[in-house]
Amino acid sequence: MKDTTNTMFLKVKCADCGNSQTVFDRTNIKISCSVCGATLAIPKGGKAIIKGEVLGRLDTDLEQK
Repeated sequence: MKDTTNTMFLKVKCADCGNSQTVFDRTNIKISCSVCGATLAIPKGGKAIIKGEVLGRLDTDLEQK
């Protein structure tokens, strides 16, 4: 069964230090870089505002094979 909510995890690169980490695109808390503490994502009641560079998305579709 496939999820139809269009939510995804994103790989985001920090603009300050270059660290990349995974964030949820509809986060309800502020996400900070684990290395330098810069803000990577700000919640906005739906999709978050992503402050870093989005490098790509992670496929979260877990289909049975």
